[in-house]
Amino acid sequence: MQTDISRIIGTYSSQGFHRTGTDTDVESAHWLGSEVQRAGLEPLLTSFVFDRFDPVEGYAEVAGQRVQGIPFYDCPTGQGEVVGRLVRYGEQGAIALVEAQSLAEGNPVTEMRVNDQYDALIVVTPEGMPEAGIALANAERFGAPYGIPALQVARQHLAILSRAIESNEDVAFMYAFEQTPATGINVGARLVGRDSSQPPLVVMTPRSGWWQCASERGGGLVAWLEIMRTLTAEGSDRDVVFTANTGHELGHLGYHHFIENLLDLEAGARAWVHLGANFAALPPAPIRVQTSHPDLQALARECADEAGLTDYMEVMGRRPGGEVRSVFDAGGSYVSLVGANALFHHPDDIWPQAVDPEKTEKACRVMVSVSRALARG
Repeated sequence: MQTDISRIIGTYSSQGFHRTGTDTDVESAHWLGSEVQRAGLEPLLTSFVFDRFDPVEGYAEVAGQRVQGIPFYDCPTGQGEVVGRLVRYGEQGAIALVEAQSLAEGNPVTEMRVNDQYDALIVVTPEGMPEAGIALANAERFGAPYGIPALQVARQHLAILSRAIESNEDVAFMYAFEQTPATGINVGARLVGRDSSQPPLVVMTPRSGWWQCASERGGGLVAWLEIMRTLTAEGSDRDVVFTANTGHELGHLGYHHFIENLLDLEAGARAWVHLGANFAALPPAPIRVQTSHPDLQALARECADEAGLTDYMEVMGRRPGGEVRSVFDAGGSYVSLVGANALFHHPDDIWPQAVDPEKTEKACRVMVSVSRALARG
């Protein structure tokens, strides 16, 4: 499997920035379709139209120096321009400076953005990440813009912004963006089983994200294709639905298009195998194996033992992150694999520097074994 890890993640990383609806995203969808054919199934590429958010300008001007930034992708539409005193979040002023602590779903910045005590926010990339480069937050409310104008900036600018606070300087804050009609593409396939009357198995991974997202998304793509190859070669007692969705960073936009006419699938599938973020990343923290029920937890543990994966933690019955949270909300069954990443949503998440191939292989073997077991009888 090491060859496929190198080939798949290396190719994916080299394609460019995988933001939904961009040329790279469309080209990557067709590439993944060719990989589905290589795995032995007929690819199904399903497109949808949406308005893409394209930043035109974003900066904070401090003492004659412009700090370049990127607005949140679910900010109020059009443009925002504010001039006023910069303060730390919680103090009195026009523009608040925030050091992000996390980019995970439900992080505190989400609620800070609705605090109308301020006219605007400047959010600095979390501590511990590279100084250059902006780690971007997902647009959880894409399509329903909310809150006050907010700009994301690289950590290297924290010093100049902090000096502006200490000297009580005014800061000029500005962002503007356009909405561009664009096309998103979900890539899927269906393996017909020996008994199609049984509830199907669903194998799902996101395929889009910020920047090149090699370790964030690459592991899921490798595992998705390896499961497809394995079950196609061996056969399955039930149908297996494969879906690799775009729109992950935009409030799971692609997943919602996938599921809109298949709502019974969330609770009605035999199980969902969710190949989530970051399990290919160099290990700042253990992999999380998330399951809905004790029998699936026991199955995942057995498969991890067989694959030699020891550095992981188990999470059962709690609402998971990623697209599989919708399955949890519907009362469905799932096994989900996710990890942590010191380069989460950062431009430096590229092949090969950000990827742990050995850990990726073990994690993929776990999910192949889980899928093989769930495809039976």
